[in-house]
Amino acid sequence: MQYDKIKKRPVQFLSITGLKIEDFNFLLPYFKAEWDEYNDHFTFTGKIRQRRTFTRKNTILPKIEDKLMFLLIYLKTNPLQEHHAASFGMTQSQANQLIHLLSSLLRKTLKNLGELPERNEHRVIHVLKSCDDLLIDGVERPIQRPQASDLQKACYSGKKNS
Repeated sequence: MQYDKIKKRPVQFLSITGLKIEDFNFLLPYFKAEWDEYNDHFTFTGKIRQRRTFTRKNTILPKIEDKLMFLLIYLKTNPLQEHHAASFGMTQSQANQLIHLLSSLLRKTLKNLGELPERNEHRVIHVLKSCDDLLIDGVERPIQRPQASDLQKACYSGKKNS
């Protein structure tokens, strides 16, 4: 799979990556800067680089566009690594290493852009005070039920009776 071929089909690109081509192109230079910074100082395996970096002819994903698309497809579709590796013509272990490396670089990129979800409750409260309208997309999270039966009743909604 190559970015140059898929970008000609915007609907398919959106469905496999979760981003429109314009959004992908916006994110790309920031991601490239993180990749270049990492690649200048470290090897693919994370060791400190001894020599200058260069792109080999037999590199699996030679272009930065292909690397970002590789990661976004993995994050959107959540396939088995073996299947994802076969789609891009590599081994599962290569895919695993690349996924972990690129994930950390994407996280840094999104953090620098200020696009990561907020984890600090005080910051969330501060932001909510400045909003007129609020739409919350919440998920149900399991809780540890207490041992005492009277306290268990307070935690039990009665809706999940099977």
